[in-house]
Amino acid sequence: MNDNDLLKLMHIRKIFPNSKWHNKHCTHPYHELVVVISGIMHVTGENQKFELHPGDAALYPAGVKHWEYSDANEPVENCFIVFEDSNFTGDRIFVNREQGVLLRAMSSAFYEFSMFGELALFGDDYLKMMLKIFFANMPENETKSNVVQRVHSFIRKNMANHITLSDLAQVAGLSKYHFLRQYQLECGKTPVRALWEMRCIEAVSLLKYTNLPIKEIAFRTGFSDIKHFSRRIKAFSGKVPGKIRSL
Repeated sequence: MNDNDLLKLMHIRKIFPNSKWHNKHCTHPYHELVVVISGIMHVTGENQKFELHPGDAALYPAGVKHWEYSDANEPVENCFIVFEDSNFTGDRIFVNREQGVLLRAMSSAFYEFSMFGELALFGDDYLKMMLKIFFANMPENETKSNVVQRVHSFIRKNMANHITLSDLAQVAGLSKYHFLRQYQLECGKTPVRALWEMRCIEAVSLLKYTNLPIKEIAFRTGFSDIKHFSRRIKAFSGKVPGKIRSL
């Protein structure tokens, strides 16, 4: 995505949780950035298939066919931002799973600003910033191996459960030794460290942007002990859960 003056925001909308929501075989002459706020959204494109969780974002270039539908058990809430940019083209869906806390916060704020009619003042610049963040790291589906993608998807789906290195190695289809070595080479960290980082990222996001009780957030993100939860969150963010919620 080039920094240019040809980007033009068209509108921003929100889809509220509805287990029957779907957008079937859609294509349009403009680009669309979609950020999942809560729940799960399923997205299918040409030879592409994604399950998007809170904070995940998808970008549909103009003309690219896609099919979106809400998960029946965890109905999706998302923000979608429609824009034009003659300097940007693409023939596939782009997905970013790495900027969850930031993109979820920015899209929620963007939507709230739109309710007050303020987008004409800064909408194009704000969207440009979001797109720079989206493309700051190449999308996971292009930079991560199938092994890492499978492991990260497993963690997101099972975050509330106890997960061991053996579990992750089994998902990867490798011995613990070979999985640990491959993951560290590719991601620069151990899979167990990545697991706890993903738990903390999701917990901080839920603390900031939902009204769920702190104990419920701890449970949902795989912490069975509230003291352990507080200790981990403080080490990760520099603040205890109660302070994060009050910001």
